[in-house]
Amino acid sequence: MAVSNPLAFRPSAVGFWTTIAYIALVVPLLVIHETVPPPPTNPTLYSGVNLTKSWLDLTVLSRDYHPFNSRKNDEIHDWLLLELDDIKKRNGANDSNLVVFADNVSNITTADSIFGSSTPVGTYFEGTNVIVYIRGKDDPLGRWWEDSTVYSDKIVGKGGVLVNAHYDSVSSGFGATDDGMGCVTVIALVDYFSRPENQPQRGIVALFNNNEEDGLWGAQAFANHPLLPFCHTFLNLEGAGAGGRANLFRTTDAEVTKAYKGTENPFGTVISSDAFSLGAIRSNTDYIVFNGVFGLRGLDVAFYRPRARYHTNQDDVGHASRASLWHMLSSSLHTMQYLSGDTGETFIGERPDGDRNKVWNGGGNDGVWFDIFGKAFALFDLRTLFAWSLTLLIATPLILMALTCILIRCDKYYFFSASRSAYEGSDLDPIMLGGRKGMFRFPFALVVAGALVIGSAYLLTKINPLVIYSNEYTVWAMMISLFYFVFWTIMAGANFARPSALHRGYSIFWLFTIAWGILVANTVFEDRFRIAAGYIFVFFHSATFLASFITLCELFALPTKLSYAQRAHDEHEIRDHINTVPHADDLVSPSRDELDEAEDGADEDESQSPPTETTPLVGGGSGDNHRTTFATTYRRSISAFISKTTLSEGDKGQPYEYEQMWSGNLPGWVWILQFLILGPFLIALIAQNGLSMVASVSQTGADGSSLLLPYLMTAFFSIFLLLPITPFIHRVTHHVPLFLLLVFTATLIYNLVAFPFSEDSRYKIYFQQTVDLDTGLSKVNYAGLEEFVKLTIAELPSAMGKDLECDSKKSLRGGLTTCSYDGSDVPPNVVRTHPDGIPPQKGFGSWLDFNITRVGSETKAIFNIDAKDSRSCAVTFKKPISSFVVNDNPPDELFGVVPEDGLTRIKLYRRDWTTPWKVDVEWKADSDASTGIDGRVICSWDDVNRPGTIPAYDEGLKYSPTWVALSKLTSGLCEGSKSFKA
Repeated sequence: MAVSNPLAFRPSAVGFWTTIAYIALVVPLLVIHETVPPPPTNPTLYSGVNLTKSWLDLTVLSRDYHPFNSRKNDEIHDWLLLELDDIKKRNGANDSNLVVFADNVSNITTADSIFGSSTPVGTYFEGTNVIVYIRGKDDPLGRWWEDSTVYSDKIVGKGGVLVNAHYDSVSSGFGATDDGMGCVTVIALVDYFSRPENQPQRGIVALFNNNEEDGLWGAQAFANHPLLPFCHTFLNLEGAGAGGRANLFRTTDAEVTKAYKGTENPFGTVISSDAFSLGAIRSNTDYIVFNGVFGLRGLDVAFYRPRARYHTNQDDVGHASRASLWHMLSSSLHTMQYLSGDTGETFIGERPDGDRNKVWNGGGNDGVWFDIFGKAFALFDLRTLFAWSLTLLIATPLILMALTCILIRCDKYYFFSASRSAYEGSDLDPIMLGGRKGMFRFPFALVVAGALVIGSAYLLTKINPLVIYSNEYTVWAMMISLFYFVFWTIMAGANFARPSALHRGYSIFWLFTIAWGILVANTVFEDRFRIAAGYIFVFFHSATFLASFITLCELFALPTKLSYAQRAHDEHEIRDHINTVPHADDLVSPSRDELDEAEDGADEDESQSPPTETTPLVGGGSGDNHRTTFATTYRRSISAFISKTTLSEGDKGQPYEYEQMWSGNLPGWVWILQFLILGPFLIALIAQNGLSMVASVSQTGADGSSLLLPYLMTAFFSIFLLLPITPFIHRVTHHVPLFLLLVFTATLIYNLVAFPFSEDSRYKIYFQQTVDLDTGLSKVNYAGLEEFVKLTIAELPSAMGKDLECDSKKSLRGGLTTCSYDGSDVPPNVVRTHPDGIPPQKGFGSWLDFNITRVGSETKAIFNIDAKDSRSCAVTFKKPISSFVVNDNPPDELFGVVPEDGLTRIKLYRRDWTTPWKVDVEWKADSDASTGIDGRVICSWDDVNRPGTIPAYDEGLKYSPTWVALSKLTSGLCEGSKSFKA
């Protein structure tokens, strides 16, 4: 028995190899996506790096809530100083090689937010950063930072490297990953590089900044430190999620990205970097200060999932892992070794923008980068990608057209050929070629299947909009199975009705056309907007071009259309002649073999049972026996002659089933080569990026972001993931699509009815309690999607029987609804002015004190503001102010000037707990000659380490459903305010 070719373009082979390829590629990517590489068994793998010590440091750092506005924050500040002093003693570093700064003098005043918010806010901030300088071999000697001649545009030595993390947490989270892991990583790096054997070539500045969470203020305060002009590059460590792998979020250029390239387990893609630059990701880190304001070149490394634990009480050591810590620590160590070890001029020189207010660290090239299976890291310049894209745009159509012309000249171009005459240069007796069959199947199937997948995205958004929050993979499975089944049904059905050997070729040509169109737009983005995220489309176009080239080359194996038409015409003429033979006068003697067959047939007739009364008068019986005449023997002889002649003229193979007769010579193994070009690499890239991108947005609906975006993104990547198989899918057996139909049915039902949250993926609701200190009125506010907010509030004892007011227009978080109820039953006790047993309301009036002094008849006033147990306040005005000064500090123009329309809010931060703020403001008189101004003074309290400080928050933690997590709504868990009129 003959063994079939396992690589032939047959249903069993196509179904088997394509399914195996997808499983073999996607399963490892799922494992990489869900797991973190294990830490080394030896915790002291590198001299000066001790993973066990770092983990213990993390437990200390994240033991309590430690936001900027808390006493625990001061304790962490002091603990950092003790840890650094211990490192200095342990490593025998002298005061010259390791210098620790407790920066309690850097203050900053800004007239607007660097986030570019729609409502400008002025801010005064007093920093409490901790800074470490580790001298490099190429650094100047002595205490050069005390030299007053060092300006921001002067190069100090060969420049240094800044590594940054913030040591404050949010008021609702313990900060294990945001940013505890970053802090202990920086501590470990200080320990490593401060050892004599590990002294860096270029100096290192380690910055532990404070109050990143309220607006990146610690990083901005670094602007006033004399070490800033020394720093040319930076590494920022952050946590935008609560675990997993440390992701390379973004970089400034290819040269600094090269420092990350050699890490053992790289993880990241330039797509996330471009998402930040385009504003698609609204969250921000200290990166935008170091790069956007100071002009440094560097990298942003951060944890990005799971988002559900971010800024909640599950951001703790219990939900973290040593593996995650090691992933950040090991990649940071390698990056810092490279940056600090650079001895060339890579990061020295005149700035491309010529801005003398920023450090002169040369100019880098935009980069394209991505990891491959979490082990390899690809990196090249954007200009290289642009040149590649432009070459592909121009060259590939020309090459395919040239090859098409050659095929036409060789008379072997069967695409788009409906018929061909058997006579050279004539249209007589055309022979049908069927070269147009299958031309429009692919776009039709793609549009229908794609529309259904996108429709399913809208369906889920309408029926169960947050099911992806904790069920990413069921949404993936639903959309992938839907597209596969629908596309297969259309393509296989069309090919069954009208079989065509050109079906695969037309599909590949359509893929090439689509890829070329996308590449046009992508090339424009590369050139005009310096967007590198479309590198996948460049690979996609390259693959479709090669597959199209092979498709055309296949045609050289076919006979010319003329020779085929002539043979087909001759065969038709002979058959027509046979059918016109009337009697035995024109007989051609049968061959001996055929005579023997005829005699055997006669013998069989004789051996049949004799006729009976039931035998039909005309025709044979049940066996349909008939006599073989000489005329029929003649016709059989001619047919055999025709068949033997046709085969002898070069038809080496037979067409597949009912496809065109000329297709028998097409090589059956070429499809596997095309699939290898279209499949494995693209599938890996698409799946890897799809998993990362969807995971990064799947839980952002709780933040007020678009509920539809995660589903549309999943739909796009589901379709894109299956495009490599689409030219071959019509040859897949029915078993795979029918199985996927069952998968689609099950996952669709599940996604429509499943509850979207669980204890592992809790829905994030935002909390704040506000108190009017003039009247004593208190409100408890919960913000989120109204349906789930109401379900949560219904469980709270203090809310039972209370009127609930819900408003989405005045919500402090866009896209969410804020629901409020009377909080008089759970008054906050953030300032303990009375002994236990006396209602906290009795002391509301003493929480906040201020006085206002008008400057004569001018539109000026001086505010003196103080608050007990708080170092965070604000002043809001009902009409804009035109200028302000806080504690004799005017706004720093480095961060912008007061907008023409003025400001209606000034935010105030102080480093201690007792020194009042002095705020000088000026405003313009109204048209009615009124010179007065009114508004409110607001102060916030965030420290909930002691139970009973904010009982409403304690109640929310205790009585909320297990699928709910509480997070801070704004900078304060509790806000108290008083009105003023000046």
